[in-house]
Amino acid sequence: MKTLLLIDGNNLFHRAYHAMPPLTTKDGTVVNAVYGFTNMLLKAIEQVKPDFVACAFDTAAATFRHVAFEKYKAQRPPPPPDLYPQLPIVKNVLRAFDVPYFEKEGYEADDLLASIACDSQVMRDKLQVIILSGDRDVLQLVDGYIKVQMPGWNLSSVTLFGSAEVKEKYGITPAQMVDYKSLTGDPSDNVPGVAGIGPKTAAQLLQKYDTVEGIYEHLDEIGETTRKKLEADKEIALEAKRLVELDKTVDLGFKIDDLRFSPDWDKATQEVEKLGFRSIAAKLPTPQSSDNVNKEDLVNDEQLTLV
Repeated sequence: MKTLLLIDGNNLFHRAYHAMPPLTTKDGTVVNAVYGFTNMLLKAIEQVKPDFVACAFDTAAATFRHVAFEKYKAQRPPPPPDLYPQLPIVKNVLRAFDVPYFEKEGYEADDLLASIACDSQVMRDKLQVIILSGDRDVLQLVDGYIKVQMPGWNLSSVTLFGSAEVKEKYGITPAQMVDYKSLTGDPSDNVPGVAGIGPKTAAQLLQKYDTVEGIYEHLDEIGETTRKKLEADKEIALEAKRLVELDKTVDLGFKIDDLRFSPDWDKATQEVEKLGFRSIAAKLPTPQSSDNVNKEDLVNDEQLTLV
């Protein structure tokens, strides 16, 4: 079975920034997010050994979720000033690694990943899909051919989620993750849920009634305390479900061969060496060939400046 690796660019970019100390190159360029992102990318390539790869990013434009719910993600503070200047460098690394990336106004990276993972070409070719993301939203996509590889905050460990792992951790099926977050809410996205309904109660209700709609069809069977909470926030729960569910139908206009992974490792080596990531360059599959790189401009990873 051939494998498609899908990368949640925004999630990994932010995760890398917060996991790494603030590093700069000799010329003062901040590269901690780039370093962490590149390291995770290489680890995923080594572990998954993909035949096809794609990455997705958010855009600055409002999404359909912001239109539907004005307060969507409104609680998030402004990004650190040295974060987004690193994004073009990350995209240069992706190009050097021959990894295509997708962006589309009105949609989040998760929607694009969902649309690729559920694309008819991917299903026709029976590809095994591995989604690299630390965002729980993508767990709703897990099924027999889609798994989620979730990095820890220290970037050194990963957990592979299939259906069994989702069931073990949350007590529900992957398809029920949308309903689960509709009940519990999602503080990270400022998505409200049903006040007073926590993970344990949400899982118990879904185990018995399957969906949010199923729960509301059987309110008369539910204990008074929980029933009153559900009645009070019914519209909130149903609206949250529309916010949480990923759009699997975004037209990205790609062909599966566009995602075929066939990197020029020489080019990738040169790119990471220019950034001073020599320990990463040393891990790349082919010997370094850096005739076009000024060796005096290179720094060892240990010499990246802490700021």
